[in-house]
Amino acid sequence: MKKVFIAATAVGMFAAGSALAQTAEIGTWAGFRKGAASFTFDDGAPSHVSDGGPLFDKYGYKATFNVVVNWNPDWSGFGNMAKNGHEIASHSNSHGNNMSGEEASSKKAIEGKIQQKYGIITVAYPNCNVPNKSAVLQNYIIGRICNGSWQSQPDMMGKDGPSDWAMASAIMTGSTGTNDFKGNMQKAVQQGGWISFLTHGFEGKNNGNATYSPTPIGSIEDGLKWAQQNDKDIWVAPMGHVAMYIKERKASKAEASSSGGNITVKLTHSIADNVSKYDYPLSIRVKYDGSQAEVTQAGAKLESKIDGGYVYFDAVPNAGDIVISGGATTPPSSSSEVASSSSVASSSSAVPPQSSSSGFGPWPPLSSSSTTAIAAEPASLAAVAVYRTADNYIEVSGAQGMAITVYNNLGQVIRTTRGLGIVQKVYTGAKGMYIVKVGSKTFKVSL
Repeated sequence: MKKVFIAATAVGMFAAGSALAQTAEIGTWAGFRKGAASFTFDDGAPSHVSDGGPLFDKYGYKATFNVVVNWNPDWSGFGNMAKNGHEIASHSNSHGNNMSGEEASSKKAIEGKIQQKYGIITVAYPNCNVPNKSAVLQNYIIGRICNGSWQSQPDMMGKDGPSDWAMASAIMTGSTGTNDFKGNMQKAVQQGGWISFLTHGFEGKNNGNATYSPTPIGSIEDGLKWAQQNDKDIWVAPMGHVAMYIKERKASKAEASSSGGNITVKLTHSIADNVSKYDYPLSIRVKYDGSQAEVTQAGAKLESKIDGGYVYFDAVPNAGDIVISGGATTPPSSSSEVASSSSVASSSSAVPPQSSSSGFGPWPPLSSSSTTAIAAEPASLAAVAVYRTADNYIEVSGAQGMAITVYNNLGQVIRTTRGLGIVQKVYTGAKGMYIVKVGSKTFKVSL
């Protein structure tokens, strides 16, 4: 993890304690976990939509699905997966022996079909043949090969990612590879590294063109069960997300100072290219001896927790000052307590009152799926996704600058905030159903 000096200014007393630290730390991996893993799927198989996506959703994890444009994938199905937080990425136009010349065109074609806030930032090469590296890195933040040993790259990537961002390795799974997902993730935890899996189709499923090295889907589920049981140690996330986190973490600095009873942290980086805004949240902790804390960034409330003498939170680089105060953390329950910024909806107007006999707040009965959009989707909201994570947070993606309001099952406002970057944890709490309103679009999420 990265430690950053806190300016030696006077530390004021908080309502619930004082800050004693001299350092702010950026986690090597999200959530200060010990290692990372990415599951990637090639060829855009029908089974990826019918079986793969739902399996990962069941455990609160998201994966990367690399599609071939000219193989006519289920664009609607993959689009819905993107709306549920999965990463859709490029696997070329034609799946020829080498995709040179298709680096930009495949990206553009997929972006015309799939709405993702950050676009198409990951590519996996057909037949594991690396195309024009310069063209790759002009269009993507990471390019994936196959088993690293084929290209003199280690299978396990280190904490700073691959030595060549156009040649990120992945372990082949299935009949010609491994089904030991648990063991490889354990190695990632032990070594503090990043492991990536490459899967085509699933045994006994409708795989379309993804017939190479089929993998028992039960083996993947066993791996996800282990990951969920060890979520404090292993970070499972799409390849593009992990790549963004690493690049931002390596380039970021956090400058903190204390004044007037608050700690202010400035989190910045200087990454600049035409591929990504690099606004993925980094995990931060600051030494803290209070029993309560409220953390905001540019006025938007951040989820935070106090553990072992630190306050932990995720914040977006270059998205404004982060302020840690010792105020009470009781969530607002009426419109008078909602943030006054015009970009944040008030509770009185967030969901139109409607009669209902369901006993579930002011809304009509909803379907039983765990995450369902229940309002019209304006074009400006097409890339918004709301879902549950494996560590039982409600997470929102694609909502930068938008108002976010969370309601409990009685229709009471329990959180108001504003979207800051690519993804954002907006609430965690007791098991049950919650309503999340992003702009004018409404979702339900079950924790």
